Amino acid sequence: MRVKRKRLFLRVWLVPGLLAVAAAVRPQPAERHPYYVGARVCGSCHDGEGMGHGYSLWLLSGHARAYAVLSRPEAREIARLSGITQEPQASPVCLGCHATAAEAEKWEKDPTFFTGDGVECEKCHGPGGEYKDAEVMKDRKAAMAAGLRMPTPRDCLQCHAVKGSHVAVHHRPQLDMAKAWEMIAHPLPDAPRFSSPAVNARESSPSRGPRYAGVESCAQCHDGPQKGFQFSRWRLTPHARAYAVLATPAAYDISRQNGSSLPPQEDPACLKCHTTAGGSKAEARLPSYGPAEGVGCEACHGAGSEYSPEAVMLDRPAAYAAGLQRNPKATCASCHEKAHGKPFDQESAWAKIEHPAGPVQAAAQAPYKNPLRMAFSPDGRKLYVTCEAAGSVVVVDAAARRKEAEIPVGGQPNDVAFSPGGDRAFVTNRLDDTVTVIDVRAGRAVATIPVGDEPHGIRTDAAGTHLYVLNTLEDSVSVIDTATGAETKRLSASRGPWAAALSPDGRRLLVTNCLSRFVEFRAPSLSEITVLDPQRGVVTDRWLVPGANYLQGIAWHPSGEFAFFTLLRTKNVVPMTRVVQGWTITNGLGIAWKDGRVNQVLLDEPNLYFPDPTDVAFTPDGTRALVTSSGSDRVAVIDVPKLLSMLRSAAPEDLESVFPNHLGKAPEFVIRHIPTGNNPRGVVVAPDGKVAFTANCLDDSLTVIDLDRLEAAGRIDLGGPKEISKVRLGERLFHSARITFQRQFSCHSCHPDGHINGLAFDIEPDGIGVSPVDNRTLRGILDTAPFKWEGTNPSLAHECGPRLAVFFTRIQPFTPDQLSALVEYISSIPRPPNRYRPVGADLTEAQRRGREIFYRTMTNTGEVIPEGNRCYICHSGPMYTDRRTHNVGTQMQYDRTGEFETPHLNNIYDSAPYLHNGIARTLEEIWTRFNPHDRHGVTNDMTKDQLNDLIEFLKTL
Repeated sequence: MRVKRKRLFLRVWLVPGLLAVAAAVRPQPAERHPYYVGARVCGSCHDGEGMGHGYSLWLLSGHARAYAVLSRPEAREIARLSGITQEPQASPVCLGCHATAAEAEKWEKDPTFFTGDGVECEKCHGPGGEYKDAEVMKDRKAAMAAGLRMPTPRDCLQCHAVKGSHVAVHHRPQLDMAKAWEMIAHPLPDAPRFSSPAVNARESSPSRGPRYAGVESCAQCHDGPQKGFQFSRWRLTPHARAYAVLATPAAYDISRQNGSSLPPQEDPACLKCHTTAGGSKAEARLPSYGPAEGVGCEACHGAGSEYSPEAVMLDRPAAYAAGLQRNPKATCASCHEKAHGKPFDQESAWAKIEHPAGPVQAAAQAPYKNPLRMAFSPDGRKLYVTCEAAGSVVVVDAAARRKEAEIPVGGQPNDVAFSPGGDRAFVTNRLDDTVTVIDVRAGRAVATIPVGDEPHGIRTDAAGTHLYVLNTLEDSVSVIDTATGAETKRLSASRGPWAAALSPDGRRLLVTNCLSRFVEFRAPSLSEITVLDPQRGVVTDRWLVPGANYLQGIAWHPSGEFAFFTLLRTKNVVPMTRVVQGWTITNGLGIAWKDGRVNQVLLDEPNLYFPDPTDVAFTPDGTRALVTSSGSDRVAVIDVPKLLSMLRSAAPEDLESVFPNHLGKAPEFVIRHIPTGNNPRGVVVAPDGKVAFTANCLDDSLTVIDLDRLEAAGRIDLGGPKEISKVRLGERLFHSARITFQRQFSCHSCHPDGHINGLAFDIEPDGIGVSPVDNRTLRGILDTAPFKWEGTNPSLAHECGPRLAVFFTRIQPFTPDQLSALVEYISSIPRPPNRYRPVGADLTEAQRRGREIFYRTMTNTGEVIPEGNRCYICHSGPMYTDRRTHNVGTQMQYDRTGEFETPHLNNIYDSAPYLHNGIARTLEEIWTRFNPHDRHGVTNDMTKDQLNDLIEFLKTL
């Protein structure tokens, strides 16, 4: 009996201004909520001669094996090229095309539904719970009203459109949809009749003794990487199709030759070898068994009802006593020996179907380290280095200048801080949204603390009682009680809090924010230093930094009078023609005075730019500061007294307007540039002031800098691979300013962490001052072609090739090998897990209501929404994009067209601002401010609660 399911009701609350005429709102009846029943339920009617063998035709198709192929090594490579870090069979993106109901909740699936069936009937025809009954199906109109869909070739393109990741691995041509449509056709006969063989139905019996449980029962334990993907391996063999092939013309020919007048699927002589239970009686089968599974596990291992419980299977003698066959090879000959005149070599055949239960390991490949940030232990003896790619912290003996140990932490560790006593170290894990607590004496992780979205910077207060964690994609700061590990409060920062510095007196914690605040359309950036009182755990001030963005590293001067911080001055409101004049992105240093004043100076010089300044540190005496340039592999040494003298003697107008943009000022206070390893990020100065260290992200090393001679004095190898892989080469190109004219900026300058900088640019190819476009994330981008908001670039190679050289970098384009490496790196930038709906989690009530809105076909007033204006039509498939251009009414005076490519919605919550030119600051504004005529979905009839629910659902995608 089917479990009673929930029914969702769409309540309409009348809110002034949202529903102009309350009387026009008619109460809606309780809506149906179709549920998935599984392919075998469909097959109970749609098989046999009278129904055109529809179910068997599906079993013979690649669709039935779509889930199983995700177990292959090629699937893992495709996932890597798609920025997917999960096992493909657990990834919502992969399952979105390779399985049915991947996005559905558990309660929306009957016990008869099985994910391992791959792309089955309901993937194309809709969940069948409401239309599955024969009486409903006989009435097409009633069936359609109950949820039956009749797909078209266009629907197939949601999954079968060309994907760069798949082409790179399979090298297959674009699918010929007309031929493919013909291959999967399964029309009903002119006079259909329910003549499905009774053997295809699941049967039950109260009899005792070993009974056949069915392959799905085995699959509950015998699948996944830890069990060698045994079920998936079986699904990919002809054994899984043994019953279905009895529906083919060849099977009918053989049957006739053998003198049988029965259809092969009803002939005991055929079923004996083509089904698991063979000629056994119905009472030997559990309800979970279905003969259509073909030759399943129990055909070789014996009826499994008695030995299938895990406790029995773990005790091999007990399993044998309960019916598990000791020598499954012995069963092969009875069916395969001289079958239909074909020779049979048992050993070679066995090798093809062998399925050991050991864990499947990905190809062993030592990870690079990618060191990012560092911290000295309070005694100055040890240096802890976070290694993003390796998921570890490397411990360096500072005096001996050698790697001493490596401690596993969480995913993509970013920053590290010590407790004042030095007994614990705290590490932020960007991918996991956690902080790892390390016992320094034991040299191991001892606790994990959950925090906010993508934490970067971390610092303790002076007493060590509280930990401040910067949640970069949540624009917040978690305050953690270090004694209990509990989060006591969460403070509001600006956009993208990145790094923090505690003042020498412990009274102020300054936080840099990498993204500009939201500003008016086509207005310059306005960033913020967030000021916290760490003793009270409150935000006390917000110091503005006009015209700047990407504020990263920050350090207090030993005097406590001011702090230095790194910044970019991205002039995105002027056309990118200004690259030639060195004006599009300039690189500088901020000076934050303790009274709240903020000054800016450039570190660039004509023909000697300082791209991507990333971190800053002072010497103990305060006379020198070191700043890393990750884009040019060097450190600038700043004479602090000279810089202060220049600032103090300047007129207010110079401080406000001249110095922040003056390319000639740096030589007055930058006294040396010191080469480092590839892509220096963090920099620290030893407590004795004699040496400094830089963390060279892309050659897995530290550079030792002699502060007396102001020169590199050594290299500490952190132990990464020495071979430069193709992806590694692409990663270096992405982060290097050597690819741009005058070496001003890198790809990373606009895409930190492979993501966004929150700005809209006038890129120029479409005209000067025309079509400003919002910067889009690169995470998981490969399979969302075409690219650009206007959809004019068909591939990443086209996007990053000569066009990039002409309009962005203004220098010679990449060589073919370089371009290929860059594209492969960009493709591999991982898409973080969704924070609003972990894999397998049920939706909240609000999210569930929002999904009803997303998939609705009628307005609150009962009017039918045109198909082209329904959310799910354009935002379809696992990426929630149809990869086409549409006019949704957002064209503005600067735009040359209103046709824009449908953006994918994966992790849409973390990529504000929205729309093609970034005019919508929040998801809500897309519809409350920029959809007045209901061209971007029908939303003006919705209540505020309904819109809130829709937003909550969109965040789960």
